[in-house]
Amino acid sequence: MQKFNFKEQFFTKKYIYRFFFLIVLVLSLLISLFFFFWEKNTVRRMFIFPSISGDLVIEYRNLDKNPVQGEVQYFIDEVLLGSQLERTKKIFTFGTKVLSCFQRDDQLYLDLSSDLLQMGDYVIDIKEGFDILRLNITKNFSDIKTINFFVDGKYAY
Repeated sequence: MQKFNFKEQFFTKKYIYRFFFLIVLVLSLLISLFFFFWEKNTVRRMFIFPSISGDLVIEYRNLDKNPVQGEVQYFIDEVLLGSQLERTKKIFTFGTKVLSCFQRDDQLYLDLSSDLLQMGDYVIDIKEGFDILRLNITKNFSDIKTINFFVDGKYAY
């Protein structure tokens, strides 16, 4: 009967490569997990869009935490692009842009381009569009209580 020697059996040339491969694999996994949980540069936002059937559709997206134009304007730009889901309507016509967007205390001043005044296919009513945009903003930014909408510098709603 032979005595089992752990050192001789597992640290031979045959197994030493497997051992180092396993060590490298475990270390790379730990480093990956560390950087994954270290700091996420995104924030999860909820988007609400009208569907063709008349209901509201909720969609979630991860957006940058610190965009160049500011969190609120970046969010509004994403809302104006529309839904990534099929069978939804756009809030405003294609080409509507944010001309200016700034927040003072709990009020948001939002100036949109006059492209939203045009009607198109799969676009909801303008008043309903402002209501859904207001709903999107207030659901995602709790510090904003009042939203003043402007179209090409003229007060809208």
